[in-house]
Amino acid sequence: MTTSEVAFTEEALMNIVVEEFEISADQLTEGATLEELGLDSLGLLELLVAVEARTHKEISTLDLPISPQTPYHEAARVLTRAVAQAPAVGAGDMVTG
Repeated sequence: MTTSEVAFTEEALMNIVVEEFEISADQLTEGATLEELGLDSLGLLELLVAVEARTHKEISTLDLPISPQTPYHEAARVLTRAVAQAPAVGAGDMVTG
């Protein structure tokens, strides 16, 4: 990790969920699934795009063991690990949305 990179944390993911999806942080309880939070398969895809845009990392969605039925905190652990292992995206390759 270079000094310009900052580790992506579960708190950073929570900020994305709260800001992008207007879900209260109080709703992000241990047992709440993504679907219960309003994130169906399309919402999950939108979350991944938002994480990629914020982190400038390309996450391989094919290998992620996350679905709308995954509890939020488990999804957070998987996503933070996936971001840590993902390659950086060049500025010209960045997906926004």
